[in-house]
Amino acid sequence: MTGYGDAGDEIIGRLSARLGCPPHQLTLWQRGLTWHPGGLTQHIWAEPAANGSVPASWRVHLRTWCLRRVVTSSAEMMSAISDELPLNALSALVRKPGSPSRLGLGASVRMDADRVEWTSRFVAAVARLQAHDAIRLSCSPAILAAGAAADVASTRPETDVEEAVHTPSPLDPHLLPPLALDLMPFHEIAEALRAHDRVRAIATHSGVTASFPWTHQSERQDFIMLEMRLAARKGLGKGVWTSMSMPLAGTAQLQHALALNEAEMTPSSATDIVGGWIGRGTSLVHDAFVPWSLCSGEVIRYVADSVARRASWLRLEGHAILPAGWNDASSGRVIPFRRQHS
Repeated sequence: MTGYGDAGDEIIGRLSARLGCPPHQLTLWQRGLTWHPGGLTQHIWAEPAANGSVPASWRVHLRTWCLRRVVTSSAEMMSAISDELPLNALSALVRKPGSPSRLGLGASVRMDADRVEWTSRFVAAVARLQAHDAIRLSCSPAILAAGAAADVASTRPETDVEEAVHTPSPLDPHLLPPLALDLMPFHEIAEALRAHDRVRAIATHSGVTASFPWTHQSERQDFIMLEMRLAARKGLGKGVWTSMSMPLAGTAQLQHALALNEAEMTPSSATDIVGGWIGRGTSLVHDAFVPWSLCSGEVIRYVADSVARRASWLRLEGHAILPAGWNDASSGRVIPFRRQHS
């Protein structure tokens, strides 16, 4: 690595070239950059991993702020936002620090110092997809009708967001350089998952199904379920869909998903986060969609490894993050998760 000083500077230098943004529209800062896709604001920065790992590793963060005037007590607004989230590709909904009425999309990717090139290609793709999803959220008729507004950068005209809907697809090869496509390694992934303690995994030609156990206070065991399979998503075409679900004692709320998303993006987090948590009935679901142009074996293995680390993280820290405020109607007690009966 030459010309930038360390891996954090190196990846920012490579990203500034890969994003295809005119230099006068991009602001570089130490180990970071800011640009304005569609009039919104996207920040990308790198920081050393907080775990002091050797060899050195980094976390590369992406945030795109897209909504303001968000009222979390408005059921109509929260419902409108929740309805849009399943269309996201590789980003999670988060609140802006110090300004909870402003929302955006985020992702966080681990990078070893010797993997700058691969990570720069992957992060550039995630950044483009994140901008695309943020623009869609900021233009959603239902969200705007509920009273939210597009979080347009103060130096950009508000009409930029509307015009951005007509810009090229994030899968345009000039915007999103495709990675090498090889045979999906589902059987290899299932075998790797089974190497973890008490994990069950089955592979088919089109995906993987797995269960991750965890124990609540030495009581009976519950399971986190994983499904990875070939699928299609509106606006993105074919790809690989990954869904990791966790049962709750009551209805999953958007605030619960936000709490998990934001916890996974902290500097001390042991996980990466591509894709994000959403509420689906009585389950919290981590949902991610990898478009076909990104479906190399290396990317799919990376996503599967992230899932395994997320399950371990939830087992250790999930109870400390999620509020114990879901009522168990069967007993009247307040417990964080629904017990599954054998």
